[in-house]
Amino acid sequence: MNALDRAVAGLVPRLPRPVVGLVAKRYIAGETLDSALATARSLNAANMSVTMDVLGENIRHLDEAARTVQLYQEVVERIHSSGVVGNVSVKLTHFGLKLSRDRCAENLRTLAATAERVGMFIRIDMEDSSTTSDTLGIFGDVREVHPNVGVVIQAYLRRSESDVRELARTGARVRVCKGIYREPIDIAFHDPEEIRRSFLQLVEILLEGGSHVAIATHDEKLVEGAYRLLDRIGPSVQGRYEFQMLLGVREALRDEIVAKGHPLRVYVPFGEQWYAYSVRRLRENPAIAGHVFRALLGLK
Repeated sequence: MNALDRAVAGLVPRLPRPVVGLVAKRYIAGETLDSALATARSLNAANMSVTMDVLGENIRHLDEAARTVQLYQEVVERIHSSGVVGNVSVKLTHFGLKLSRDRCAENLRTLAATAERVGMFIRIDMEDSSTTSDTLGIFGDVREVHPNVGVVIQAYLRRSESDVRELARTGARVRVCKGIYREPIDIAFHDPEEIRRSFLQLVEILLEGGSHVAIATHDEKLVEGAYRLLDRIGPSVQGRYEFQMLLGVREALRDEIVAKGHPLRVYVPFGEQWYAYSVRRLRENPAIAGHVFRALLGLK
């Protein structure tokens, strides 16, 4: 990554929507469910499963949450009827968490029941630290009735080891990721090596505790570290883990993981709210932002 890439990444939020749109298709499976299903089929053909996400978060009115639930129910039904190998991921602020915890939990129960009826799993995404306790609380409540739900833990949060030990005790299905939100140093690790150590520790606790673990990373060091963990723990991990990656990110690494025989799931976001998601992806990946800028100027 060079200085130009970093400078362009800092300017991304000020770029016009059409400019961001030039690269959005790398990360977004279109605005419609049909386009997302087409992307999912192509990934299935490459021996990868998917988790589909309707873009949107931090809604302002509860009627928006109700519409979100209905849309996700349609996604679940279409995945099932189409034969796509996949499930769905949801953000609780998209289901009304910041407006009403109770309504949010009820919305999640409604979707979980729909998914359970067709044998589908739901992953609850983790958002910024202001939502962590409520997200884990709602997950635990809903899972008591609907075991087809899982949750996400962010390795950079200092609380995560304690959270993971409790989740492992209950046999929860957990996705482990680094974490992308800006958090103060008193609650989150900032050093990359500390975050990597935390990530692998959490994966180890979950695997040794008998949980199913989604290893969500694009970091080659963490992929290699996960390989070593899987080899050390041995045959008991079979069927209890998968790697996960974002659509359009580190595709060569993605293909390498699959070629080695590991299960891999791709996160497939879609919807009309693509702009904010794309800006976040570009800011997280300055090398891509710099590449887009150079392409626009006709530079090599």
